[in-house]
Amino acid sequence: MTEFKEVVAAPKKRRSKADKQKIIFLCTIFALPAINFAVFWVYLNISAIDYAFKIEQLDGTVVYSLNNFKALFEAMTVPNSTFWISLRNSLLYWVTSVVSYLFAMIVGYFLFKELPGYKGYRFFFYMPTLIAPTILVALFRQLIAANGPLAGMFGGMENVPRFLTSEELAIWVCLFYSFFFGLGANLIVISGAMTQVDKSMLDAGKIDGVNMRQELFRIMLPVIWPTVIAQLIGTIAGIFMASGPILLLTNGAYETRTIAFWIYEQVLTGSNYYYSAAIGMFFALLAIPLTFLSRWLMRKVVPSNDALEGR
Repeated sequence: MTEFKEVVAAPKKRRSKADKQKIIFLCTIFALPAINFAVFWVYLNISAIDYAFKIEQLDGTVVYSLNNFKALFEAMTVPNSTFWISLRNSLLYWVTSVVSYLFAMIVGYFLFKELPGYKGYRFFFYMPTLIAPTILVALFRQLIAANGPLAGMFGGMENVPRFLTSEELAIWVCLFYSFFFGLGANLIVISGAMTQVDKSMLDAGKIDGVNMRQELFRIMLPVIWPTVIAQLIGTIAGIFMASGPILLLTNGAYETRTIAFWIYEQVLTGSNYYYSAAIGMFFALLAIPLTFLSRWLMRKVVPSNDALEGR
């Protein structure tokens, strides 16, 4: 980028043919992401905000109104409505993602320490990330099906619980899937961060008699904290947009909808684009302060390296 600025800032007379070619080349490289950002982020978000304040009347005309938000607030007053079920499931997915990340951090630490059998555990946790999601879901569905391997464990097909066709079990099965098969992706990020830790710090800790628990929480965690913050803030920013494997496992049935899937369902059926936009806008406005607040709190818990250097 520095070279690009110097070339552009140079007087026209001094620009050689090579400089012009560099400008054309760099503009060509940045054109596609710039167009993608303008169309799929700026335009779509502006359109979504515009749609949120529109309604379609009986005669087919579209007018601006607050009725979409009024309908959303009315849905909040109905116990056990689709709104509350979707919100509950979205929060459950968020809790699951956080627990999965924390569990992956502990597992990643033991893999980092290269304890006996760590290669086998690494293969076990990383393997799901190498399989296509549709294939993985198909294998999982077959595993828990009535005519699958579980039939022998439960003493016959008729005794196998209806894991994906029961309101009591379906959402928990989806959460388990997200927890277990999301570990691999989290482990990759955490393991990459842990490998950057200065080994001399760990050696100094051993000399001072630091045990594994202290090494993890007092040395490793503060060093990789910027990575942890980035990951956790990402989960909070998308707290209301979690969908998990719902589409492939239950298609939203048996009270497994989330806010994101609820919006997707309405858009897919074409029932009410404007109401869907209002729902998305409402939860986006909720997520923004939550994201900044969580970032501030996490930096208070463990200050960043920049903050420590400034003291």
